Order: sequence, then C-alpha cells, then structure tokens
Amino acid sequence: MRTILSKSVLIVCFLFGTYAQALVIDFYGHTLDIETSGLNRIQTPGYISKNNLSSLLYRLESKDHNNMLSQVYDAQVSYGLDDMGMVLLTKKITKEVSPSRNTRNLLQFFILDQLGYDVKLTYTKTSVSCFGLLDDRPAASIYIYQDGKRYTNLDFHDTRVMGTRYLYRSASSNGRTIQFTGALPKVDAKLSNRSFKWFFQGKLYQLEATNNQSFTEYLNDLPQFQLGKDYTGVSHSSEFASTVLNPLKNYMEDMTSLEQKANFLLNFVQSSFSYKTDQDQYGREKYNYPEETLSSSYSDCEDRTILLAYLYQELLGLESVILHFKKEKHVCLGLKLPHRSNSYSFKYRDAAFMVCEPTGRGYKVGDTAIGLHRISEVIELY
Repeated sequence: MRTILSKSVLIVCFLFGTYAQALVIDFYGHTLDIETSGLNRIQTPGYISKNNLSSLLYRLESKDHNNMLSQVYDAQVSYGLDDMGMVLLTKKITKEVSPSRNTRNLLQFFILDQLGYDVKLTYTKTSVSCFGLLDDRPAASIYIYQDGKRYTNLDFHDTRVMGTRYLYRSASSNGRTIQFTGALPKVDAKLSNRSFKWFFQGKLYQLEATNNQSFTEYLNDLPQFQLGKDYTGVSHSSEFASTVLNPLKNYMEDMTSLEQKANFLLNFVQSSFSYKTDQDQYGREKYNYPEETLSSSYSDCEDRTILLAYLYQELLGLESVILHFKKEKHVCLGLKLPHRSNSYSFKYRDAAFMVCEPTGRGYKVGDTAIGLHRISEVIELY
C-alpha cells in the first residue's frame, strides 16, 4: 500500500491549455485523487447571513463540477459505498479543501445536493451546518424538522445546539434519502494483528486476529444509533471472517451440543477484554460495532453484548435480545435456544430464552448476575 500524504498536488491538463487542481484524499488509508478546483477559494466569513451564503453558493454553482462528481461516483463503485458512505467520503474531501468547519459544512451541503440527496443548510450568525434526511434516527444527534421530515446534523459528533438556527432554502428540489444499509465498504489499507488466549473446559484456545483498522475507523465515523438492530445488522470485513469467525467455527466442530458451543462463545467474549466504561475510554457514551470491539483492548457491557449476539447469529444461527436493567445501568443478552420448553431463563413472545452475561467472568449460559425481575426493557436485535 502507498503511504498517504495529505497535501495538494497539481495535475496539468494540456487539453485547451487549462489546469485542474486535485487533492489527494486519504479515504481510510486509500488514496483518492479528486478534482476540487471548483471548490477552492470558498471561505465563509466570520459573520454569517443569508446573503453571503447565497453569494458563496452562487459562486459554487457557476463552476463546472462534472469531473469531481464523476470521480466521487467512481469511488462509490470501487469501495461499495452506500449513501452513508458517500456522506463520509464528502467529509474526507471537504476536510482537505478547508480547515474551517463552517466552510467544510457549506461545501458538504453543496456536494451532497449536487449528488441528489435531500439536504438542508442551516446557519446562525457564527456557524453553518449541513443536515440530511436519513432513513434511520441516530441517537445523541442534533436534528430539525422541515415539511414534516426529520433532518439530522451530518456532523454526527457535533451535539451543540447553537441557539436559533435559520434555514437556507436551496433552489433545487428535495432529493433522495440518505440510507444506511449495513453493507460496509471494501477498505483494507491499514492492517494489524492481535492475539487472543482463553481457557474453556480446561483447554487453551488461541486466535491470531487481523485487525482491519481502515474498516474500524470507518465504523467509528458512523453516527451513533439507538442500541439495537443497527449494530448487529452490519457486514464485516474479510479479515474478520477469515481470522475470527472461521477459527471460532472450526474450534466448535467437535463440540457435541448447542449449549456447549454457546458457552464456548460466551467464555471467549468474557475472557478477551478488560472492562472500561465509555466515559473513561471515550469521554462519552459510545456503542461499538462487533468488529470495533474485537479491535479494542477495552469494552463495556453494551459492546460485549452486541459482539456476543453477532457471534451467536453468524456462527450458530441463533437469535437473541438485549436485556436492559435501567436502574443498574447494565445490559446483557437473552439467547433464544431451541428445545427449552422445560428449562429456560424467561419467555419473550412465547419463545424460551437463556440469559447470557458477557461482562463478568465465570458465568455460564443461564447464570444471572442481576435478577431478571429487574429487566426494564427487552431490545430486539433480529
């Protein structure tokens, strides 16, 4: 893989004697050359008004952006990007164009509007923000309602309310919804290794996992959704499949019962991480996707529960639910095991479930850390 250099390069075009300026975009370790001449020299002023936004957008609209849009579409095909991937790609582009957050948000609005998405530009006297119509509702995000639709701030980690916002109405008609399909991109420029060791029924097991850092960085840039299906309904990298899922599956080939396999995976998740709260690790509440958890040295109860649910579905074809203990600020898993009519932990929707506690060590399938009568919510995952 080539080393990424985040600096401008000049591509000389001899056709008609013109010059086209392009930027080298670092897309999670992969190099993209995107022509940005039509975006340059745009700078939002310190004081924001409808008139100066109108002037800046007029300047943008007066230039030819066909080459840039074609290159963006090519990247979408090459890396298998869904609409959310296109949002993250435009973030990468605008970050290279300008150091100003306001200018980046203005340019992101313009690019996404040109790509045909339903986006809105809002502003205060000192800030500019780009909002988009998503097919899901991220948690802990700023949003507005317009014409009966909910638009989310596409700067997903910006939770500033910013006082009164004004809406700049684009001249173009409403575009399409930004969809998060769970089909994640083919990025693999940054790879590292991590070892796992754990004991199960007196035997030592080991994994040499390949961490696709490009993939996990992409996951980290996604918005935070409500805890649930969005975290178990995603695809995984080929490295995760070949160095984690397949070895775990091979280890279970000689195991005689479904419950033994369920306990094996539970023990793996219990033993592989040190505990640390999200506040201590990130300074905020954050739910990790399964592959993010495997790449981290630390995890909390939500991260381990999501990972365990994912492994049960991928490797054993078993559905599960999250059990939320609101007062205790804790979650664990309820595993739907077949043939449990006479012995089970609880019933949900007339099906038998066994409780699984992935956060503490030594718990087996069916062992409870907190009395199940204290469950405040059951969150469906499949």
